[in-house]
Amino acid sequence: MGKDSGPKKAKQDNRKKTAKRAQSAKAERRRRPVLTTFKILGFTVGSLVVLGVAGGVGYAASMLKGLPKVSAATFSNNRAPSVVYDKTGKVIGRIQGDGDRQPISSIQQVSPKLKNAFIAAEDKTFYANIGINPLAMGRAAIQDVLGHRIESGASTITQQTVKLAVFPEQQRTLRRKIQEIALALEVTHQLTKNEILTDYMNWVDMGNLGSTPVYGVKRASEILFGKDPKNLTLAESAFVAAIPNNPSYFSPYQYPKHTIARQHYILQQMLDDNMITQAEYNQAIHFNILKVLHAAPKSGLPSYPYLMLDEIEPRVCQELVNEKLYDNVADAKRALSSAGLSIYTTIDLSKQKDITKVLADPSLFEGTNKTYQPPKGKAVTDYYQAGVTLVDNKTGGILAVGGGRDFTKDNYDHADYARQPGSSIKPLLDYGPAIDTKILTASSLLYDAPTQFSESSGNWDPKDDEDDFAGLMTARVALYESRNVPAIDVLETLTPQTGFQYLNKMGMGPTDKTLTGDPTIVADDENHLSSAIGGLDNGVTVEQMTSAYSTFANQGVWRQGYMIQKIKDNTGHTIYTAHPKTAQVYSPATAYIITNMLHDVLYTPGGTATSVGAQFPGQYISGKTGTTDSLEDGWFVGYTKDYTLGVWMGYNHHEPIYNINQYNEKFTVWSDIMKPILQQKPATTPWPKPANVVAEDVSSSSGMLPTAASKADGSVYTEYYIDGTQPTQTDNIHVEAKYVVIDGKKYLATTNTPPADVKTGTFIKIPSDIPDMAHKIPGGYNADTPYLLPTQADPRGGQILDDGSTPGNGSTLPAPTGLNGHVAGNQVVLNWQAVTGANTYEVYRSTSQNGQYQDLGKVTGNSFTDSQLPTNANAVYYEVYAISSSAMSDASAPYGIQLPSGTVQGDENSTTNGTANQTDNNTTTDDNTSDTTN
Repeated sequence: MGKDSGPKKAKQDNRKKTAKRAQSAKAERRRRPVLTTFKILGFTVGSLVVLGVAGGVGYAASMLKGLPKVSAATFSNNRAPSVVYDKTGKVIGRIQGDGDRQPISSIQQVSPKLKNAFIAAEDKTFYANIGINPLAMGRAAIQDVLGHRIESGASTITQQTVKLAVFPEQQRTLRRKIQEIALALEVTHQLTKNEILTDYMNWVDMGNLGSTPVYGVKRASEILFGKDPKNLTLAESAFVAAIPNNPSYFSPYQYPKHTIARQHYILQQMLDDNMITQAEYNQAIHFNILKVLHAAPKSGLPSYPYLMLDEIEPRVCQELVNEKLYDNVADAKRALSSAGLSIYTTIDLSKQKDITKVLADPSLFEGTNKTYQPPKGKAVTDYYQAGVTLVDNKTGGILAVGGGRDFTKDNYDHADYARQPGSSIKPLLDYGPAIDTKILTASSLLYDAPTQFSESSGNWDPKDDEDDFAGLMTARVALYESRNVPAIDVLETLTPQTGFQYLNKMGMGPTDKTLTGDPTIVADDENHLSSAIGGLDNGVTVEQMTSAYSTFANQGVWRQGYMIQKIKDNTGHTIYTAHPKTAQVYSPATAYIITNMLHDVLYTPGGTATSVGAQFPGQYISGKTGTTDSLEDGWFVGYTKDYTLGVWMGYNHHEPIYNINQYNEKFTVWSDIMKPILQQKPATTPWPKPANVVAEDVSSSSGMLPTAASKADGSVYTEYYIDGTQPTQTDNIHVEAKYVVIDGKKYLATTNTPPADVKTGTFIKIPSDIPDMAHKIPGGYNADTPYLLPTQADPRGGQILDDGSTPGNGSTLPAPTGLNGHVAGNQVVLNWQAVTGANTYEVYRSTSQNGQYQDLGKVTGNSFTDSQLPTNANAVYYEVYAISSSAMSDASAPYGIQLPSGTVQGDENSTTNGTANQTDNNTTTDDNTSDTTN
């Protein structure tokens, strides 16, 4: 769009409009010859001569020296502020300079009652006079001659209009009065009476309504009664018309009794002039006007200063420069207050009011102010602040913004203020891209364990916010618990370069800056793995993060966040229309899976925002928290199908937040803002699932297909996958292995381990394909450490019996079968079936079937004679193990035999081979190990 479409074109349109208006005025009235300047002079002087005041034509001529030229444009060019509208057409505010004004274009835009009230109050002969009132002029002239100063006026509406538009300095001298008379006569010949009255109502001085000077009836009506002037009642019309006679004395906010007294006077004049009936007069005179009078604006600031001054104004200026309507932002900013632009935004005023109200609630911030002492200078108050952005997911339009708590105390726009995002960056930079590129699934195992990276600045050992490392966990759990080390592992595997390519598509790249031109993400951020957990050089803004999160709600499509929909010039010509960017960032399947994972943040025990989920039970809300070191920054970005709301809280000077209740106020702010939204439109409809997303039941501990044991203990859940990435193998994380404990340390059992010392346990075996295992610190302790499969064999040598390489591996030798025996005198003879592959058998005995078994010794054959029976035993029980050079079987089924009375028995602990080792039951599973199955 070229310059001709902007201010220059508007000026041309104004000239055409003014010319047309002048021609219309002439056609409307009875045709009369246009008075020349001399005729005006003669009429004026004649009037003065009749009154005996002026000395003649020469004196009057000297008074008219330097008389300004007037035309219709003189009155139509009253500088109008640019008006900002919300998405429904409601006025948000005005961008104004020397006063607050909003012109009307026709007398039909005001109530007839208001028109009559002004005529009754200011100029009863308005429609009949020639623009002046000779009697009033004579009175003023006499005052000037006698006192060299005019004390009273009674000027016509036409004269007042000239005075306001042409003589704004308001000098009360005869010279100015004569020039005003001359111009009033001229204007009467150029414009119709209705056009003059329209101009008057645009220029009339309404005084300071609040702390801002107001001109014109339209803006005054809106401030005083929240109404358009065409909707004013009779009582309200007379009240408005009462002010201009003396705006200071009749100020409705400073001296309301004065205003009411003049209102009553005007109503009486209207009754006397038959403009209203007695009944109308009675109703208006008894109406309590102060009851409907709106409160005065508190300051010269707009109603929503963060929005108007920090958001809308810079955005509009930049768009006007981009459209080549102004050379630079400074020129555009200077023009806004007088250009009369109509600015249409995406803002929803009702939601903007909600956000403003929440952030202004003093109870949320009680006792949170801190004192910051800069290196030089005086200490300042550091306010606990909030930045908020609400986005319409379907359009990308920004519906509301919360720049802070109180603009008069802290005018930083915290919605457009770059801060480190902490863990809130993880779905966007780490998990989203990794799932999208199929190097990760929601059930992929990650290892939260001590990790170390060697960097140029030294070793970096990242930590979780928690005091411990949780060990193996699925990506889903790692995300909703917000574990740091797994996220770093994901980005290291993905590569930061790939992750930042995704951010760049969502308006978070090195070229994207704040509205004030400050940098956000920089190229150097790609060089640091700490970016995976939000450790950016500068950070990102709430508006950027909110816009990016809406991508997940939009099936992976990013819609650029924008606020300015359309701009029209003062002629109604559109000079700018928004065309926000869009980009397919993630696949719809990825967006669905990430959204499903982030739902757990709010609704699954262990999620970091369950207090929000508790506020909205049963709703489809997803989101992510973010925290930086010392809790200096607190984030929560949550979204439904329709809306995304981002909240940041913290201090300007990065004060730490040690009070956890204060830190968690981000959840309160988010919930309080969303409550009215979700009451009106609950998020109870499930997210649409793409056709290529499949569901699979998997083990919660391994993320793989469940085993019978997984199903038995209930550790199975339904996970979602991009079709083709779902697991195909069963759980191989939990394995059975034989082990021995020596001096409190577990070793893998070998063929040299005494069978009675061998225990069978269930262990966790770290998969070989875990991301970033190369950076794990060997022996680093985590929650899974006590349950990890031993990696060292029994130091006594021999072949490892079972290294857990196969889930539930057990022995490679079958247990002996057919165990039987008989009593032969004072001994028991045992026999069993030989086991293929075994070269040794070891026999154990107990005096009860479930008792403690003792090692009796080894034999190479498949029989054994127990000649040293225990004392006082009525029965004995035996188990036999088969042993090869590389394996050991499980125990045979126990075999019991009754001992006849009178049998000669030996020492309870004696054995036929002289060994007397008291051991634990080798079939007992170690409790400390088996408890870790899930």
